[in-house]
Amino acid sequence: MSQAVITVQVHCLKPSWINHEDNRYRLYANDELMTERTWIWGLDTVIEENIQLDVDPGTAVTLRLEPILKPNSVAQFGLRWLKVNGWPRPDFGGESTHLSFAI
Repeated sequence: MSQAVITVQVHCLKPSWINHEDNRYRLYANDELMTERTWIWGLDTVIEENIQLDVDPGTAVTLRLEPILKPNSVAQFGLRWLKVNGWPRPDFGGESTHLSFAI
């Protein structure tokens, strides 16, 4: 096994009043919870998550972003700018909540 360093940005896509809603998100790697955060910022803030995984080379990894929303919230989150061991992967516009790749 070797250690993989995964970096990904979490963006809030809407609404403009997101910092007043007290929503959360959870980030999973292969169904293992990596972090849970309360979103207390506006739309102009980006959170860069750094994850370290012990994996065999060639292992498939899926990152999953799960919003934990207050009732009636219309908040949306997305993942962008994935890097694995410092190497960028293709970016698909930031609206994806699932990213799959091989180490």
